[in-house]
Amino acid sequence: MTITNLAELLHSSNSDYLIYDLGRIVQPISASEFTEICAQQCPYPYPLQHHAWFAVVFWAAQQQDVDPFIWFLKMPVDERGLLSHIAQQEYMAQILALLGQQLTHALTDEQTQQLQQSPYLFTPAEAKRAALHAKLTLRWQREPSPFYDRARAELEHPTSDGWQYLGVQGIHDVIARLLPQEEITKTIAANFANYPEPLQNAVAEAFEHSIPAPSVVEQLQPLIQHGTGISRLNALRALTGGASEPTIAASWEARLDQASVDELIVIAARHWPALAASSQRLERYLVQVAKQDNPALFAGLVRDLLQLPCTRAYTLSLLQRNDLPAVLYLAWQQFIQTHSA
Repeated sequence: MTITNLAELLHSSNSDYLIYDLGRIVQPISASEFTEICAQQCPYPYPLQHHAWFAVVFWAAQQQDVDPFIWFLKMPVDERGLLSHIAQQEYMAQILALLGQQLTHALTDEQTQQLQQSPYLFTPAEAKRAALHAKLTLRWQREPSPFYDRARAELEHPTSDGWQYLGVQGIHDVIARLLPQEEITKTIAANFANYPEPLQNAVAEAFEHSIPAPSVVEQLQPLIQHGTGISRLNALRALTGGASEPTIAASWEARLDQASVDELIVIAARHWPALAASSQRLERYLVQVAKQDNPALFAGLVRDLLQLPCTRAYTLSLLQRNDLPAVLYLAWQQFIQTHSA
């Protein structure tokens, strides 16, 4: 059998595996969807900087109790969002040269060094690694990291300086395990607005990778409209997992005219499902971006929306209308002139 893509390689290797997206947020991709993505039967749904960002977690079949192997893969996608076959072939050639099809054999130090030179491997940011680790230990019903207890105690009962001694992994472990723990969830959601800024930033970043519980939405949604600048931004980030919920979208849309540049960036990067759900909302959003009179900002956010398969067609259709609001028309014409030169 000729192996033509990464999914086929994993299928043929007698390995069990999980796939997580590590681009915008850490979230699982089903084996069936990964198979279709690798075969170019559907676009990669979450492109960032024209690449797909995967964590491929795999282990020898029937041996889930051992520590898994992980590839952090960064592979280019084309303008349609299709994963590069050439990149897959080149990476597989490197792997097969080192290991054959026995992917779960331990690498020697020399093999490890050779593999690390691959242009298709990347090192995720600390928070992304922490989010992935938290999700895997929860999925496999393993104990959280040693940092969990201290982080949970501080998030439930904040002290003046205790946040300075928390590990990022501990915060992610706590947030990943909230859903079944209603009272703890309510307490942390109620404390969120009063956390010191560095802690609030870290908690918001951890929340980005989870589906928010109703009590989290109840406490954080009002901050999007009535909080201070940093709490508005962090509430918006923390509710990423509810981006497709109409009430959350309505919260930031209601004050879109006052949105900061950072908020506009977070909306495109994290709340794109809400932009794809309403052409009117997408138009209001792009008008507000155009009003910033910042060509680089407009170009960056439009490019981002054109990368995402779920917003690409809607964005193109909107921007090619002949009745655009003047400020949006001018920004779009400047974009075209700049990027066609």
